[in-house]
Amino acid sequence: MNLAAAGGGAAFGELGAGGIALAATVLLVFGVKGEGRVKLKENPALIVAFIAGTAFSAAGKIWANPEKITKQGLSGIGVGHESGVFGHVGIGAVCLILLILILCWKLSPFRGAILGLISAFVWPLAGDDAVWSLPVQLALAVPTMLGG
Repeated sequence: MNLAAAGGGAAFGELGAGGIALAATVLLVFGVKGEGRVKLKENPALIVAFIAGTAFSAAGKIWANPEKITKQGLSGIGVGHESGVFGHVGIGAVCLILLILILCWKLSPFRGAILGLISAFVWPLAGDDAVWSLPVQLALAVPTMLGG
């Protein structure tokens, strides 16, 4: 997927989903580590991770591996099946639990980054009509705005 066309007034030139995923990952790693000039706090780390995870999904290739692992993990504990370990747990319940963790758990930059990445992969699974698709659509809009 090409999110920003070369030329044509793009602010950053051609980025591409893979380029955005790579840049966001580098920002996340160095920002969460916080030893340089940029130190991401909990919420910015969560947002950068969410944008990175959304770009991972859009880019495919090697970037799709975290998404595959997340789907396998959810399936492994029975999410979406009547006979899961916790009974019937739908994907909407997992999305809600993630939101509760984001709002209620005392986050560190690392925890924020992890929750942001997981949310980027789980929330789209709830479907396009679910409220959980709104943050995903907003995250997809950011690279489009940056690219022109």
